[in-house]
Amino acid sequence: MSAAATVRVEHDGAVARIVLDRPDRHNAQTPGMWRELREATDALVADPAVRVAVLTGDGPSFSSGLDLDERRPGGLLHRIATTDPGEGLAVTEQAQADFRWLSRAPFPVVAAVHGAALGAGLQLALSCDVRIVAEDAVLAVAELGLGAVPDLGATTDLPRLVGLERALDLILTARRFSGTEAVELGLALRAVPAADLEAEALAYAERLAAAPRLALARAKEATREPDPARSLRLAATAQVECVRAMLSSPTTRP
Repeated sequence: MSAAATVRVEHDGAVARIVLDRPDRHNAQTPGMWRELREATDALVADPAVRVAVLTGDGPSFSSGLDLDERRPGGLLHRIATTDPGEGLAVTEQAQADFRWLSRAPFPVVAAVHGAALGAGLQLALSCDVRIVAEDAVLAVAELGLGAVPDLGATTDLPRLVGLERALDLILTARRFSGTEAVELGLALRAVPAADLEAEALAYAERLAAAPRLALARAKEATREPDPARSLRLAATAQVECVRAMLSSPTTRP
């Protein structure tokens, strides 16, 4: 990537780190960052050695949300406000497509959340499969506090994770809560001291990476499928595929 890249990828073996790399702006997000995130994920998908990814942020925060410079002429919010509504919708849907690719990646993605995860920052963490958070992290679905709507996944992810009533509370009040409360709500898997976050997330990812990539991918796909009948069908089809792969090469992982 160029010197102006805002996402970097590091990996050696089965676990990759995807790092948001705008530490001076608390990893405030831009459409360019979302495109880079999609490109980084595509590159990891193409690498058969990668079985798990850990998404984190460089510097003091995971991500403070959308860069408010996007309100300026030429920025995302300015374009949505000043173009034809259909064009604004297309711009927003492209942002969603770039942003949400992590949830469709054929391997588990673990978010390691520290510092601030606000607005689009929290929604990015929600798009991952598992969240491990610092106890003192500060999280919020902040959009309604600015008169906007969380359009990058919170409206689908939060009800699934915490139930409708709690999801509405978090979205409508835009209140801030800690990493410890995120676990209590069911929004994150575990909360740890900030100093231990990176090691905990990598250790968890290494544990997942002990399984074959094919099985990880198919289990993720079936579990994320919201329709029960289709989820069962995906699991059954995956079982046949994984067993055939396992028995065709009994001494190596598929």
